[in-house]
Amino acid sequence: MKNLLKCIPFLFLFGCAGYQRGCASGIAQTFGGDWVVVQYKADGNPINCWKLENTSISNEEHSDGIYWLETSGHLVHISGWYNRVQVKGSDFDAAAKLVGVDMKYCKDGKYTVPTAP
Repeated sequence: MKNLLKCIPFLFLFGCAGYQRGCASGIAQTFGGDWVVVQYKADGNPINCWKLENTSISNEEHSDGIYWLETSGHLVHISGWYNRVQVKGSDFDAAAKLVGVDMKYCKDGKYTVPTAP
């Protein structure tokens, strides 16, 4: 029994390695992480975009929505067509490419690409 109790922490540690996605998601939801969140129009073009640092994103119950607390104190809820990617190593540019956007056009919750003259 004493040896079994010594093994329990290792079971949790190595068990989590097999469930990396779930563990990473749970840690990010509980403690926060860096994210790129993009919301799209019905035609698939991005309209809203957020660069979130050290932020916890939660899923809304019985909904396709997510929400997070902005650094300004506002609680943001979105639903519909959106994608999000958790950023590794502060590489927001590479993460944004995974959801089809360029971070230089992602400003203050809007995705604004300059139009050609």
